[in-house]
Amino acid sequence: MAVARNFYEEDMNILRPRVDHRNDLDGVTGMQFPSYEWIVALAYKGLGFHEAIPRVINWLIFLTGVLAFHRLVLLLTGSAWLAAVGAWMLSWSPELFYHSINALPDVLALSASLWGLYLFLRWYQQPRSSYFFLSLLAVTLGGLTKLQYLVVGVPIALLILRDWMQGNFDWRRRLVPLILFAVVSVGFTLAWYAYALHLIQVSGLADFGLEVRSVSSLSTAAHILKDNIVSDVPELLLNFATSGFLLLGLWSIVREQRWQQWAFLPMLGWAVVLAIYHWLELKQMADHQYYMLPHLPVLLLVAVAGASWLRRQKGQVAAVLLGLLLVAQPILAFVRIVPARWLRGANGLPAEFYNPAARAQLRTAVPDSALCVVGPDDSGCIDFYFLHKKGFGFSASDQLFAADLTGKSYLTHCIVRGAHYLYTNDSTLVADPRLQPYTQGLVKRVGEFRVIRLHVAR
Repeated sequence: MAVARNFYEEDMNILRPRVDHRNDLDGVTGMQFPSYEWIVALAYKGLGFHEAIPRVINWLIFLTGVLAFHRLVLLLTGSAWLAAVGAWMLSWSPELFYHSINALPDVLALSASLWGLYLFLRWYQQPRSSYFFLSLLAVTLGGLTKLQYLVVGVPIALLILRDWMQGNFDWRRRLVPLILFAVVSVGFTLAWYAYALHLIQVSGLADFGLEVRSVSSLSTAAHILKDNIVSDVPELLLNFATSGFLLLGLWSIVREQRWQQWAFLPMLGWAVVLAIYHWLELKQMADHQYYMLPHLPVLLLVAVAGASWLRRQKGQVAAVLLGLLLVAQPILAFVRIVPARWLRGANGLPAEFYNPAARAQLRTAVPDSALCVVGPDDSGCIDFYFLHKKGFGFSASDQLFAADLTGKSYLTHCIVRGAHYLYTNDSTLVADPRLQPYTQGLVKRVGEFRVIRLHVAR
């Protein structure tokens, strides 16, 4: 949200994304390709700034992903009914149901990768240049937006490998386009992330951690994996009803020996690479379940196979079970998300940020152009965003008084580099005698927040 607003207010150059926690710099730093943020900023330019706009845009992007999955299932199965069931399942993933209206670039990456896979398969069946270039654009966009979504290239590569091994691959017509596809989609994505790491190194602003986040011990890994398997996947990623279809799908694969079908090898390879990705990013999987969204297409394709198997069973029990599982999906998504995440009030944020009048008072207490010291805030971005301020952050109040090798405190460095005000809702910091030499007086108090004028301690 901050990056999008800074595009809108400062510079629409998509190659130079800016953050608020920028110290005395211009805020330009590296991140995933800011495709979603730039689209939001473009909407701000046309419609004016409003915080509902990112939600509407993300929901529309989510709908395109549902449509892409519908088309993909229809292409793979030839069944309009199964395509509708697949789209229905994707719609009621609780994690996606929640994030479909949040400012989360992962939804764009997921939708783009689904379109990329679908359009590639269309081109593979019917080699039209429009299918090819739209697929290339979609796959590249998905990988640029979130690197892990390039994994959609795995089933593509294995499909080609299978056809080559069976002697069904047309080298003369396919080789050059496929080389172009691989070079552009992978090359552009890796080039962007190399550039992003360069921007982080140059600026020193590491708001976006572009690194692998694995765990440090097997016991921690076992604990996270247990939660992922027992709770996160069946409850949050799929929901329990879809998990029932998934189990039926696994049963049908074994019972009907579906490993002999053409799609089995690409699907298996896709799942294996996703498992490797899951292990490499296991630390993120503990608290950020949206990192598992790349798993959804594979899991749901198996769940669709389960729905297909159940529909083919004779008898009233199977028909009733099928109906109950389909009806239960939106109910379970609603029950899992709405009470816990949408009906608990000001959950996790200071109450002043939920009050438009209080928020406006805090923002207008000092000019937007003034550099500020803001915190304590572990995120490094939330307080800056709601206060509409830029400057220096701190995660714990003691950090302000920590001295470097020259004996100067962090707060001294902030003031010397141009910080004129302190925003804080930490009452113990305000009463801390160590702060008094740096203050010139209270500018404004709104709720628990104080805005304090700063000067260099003498």
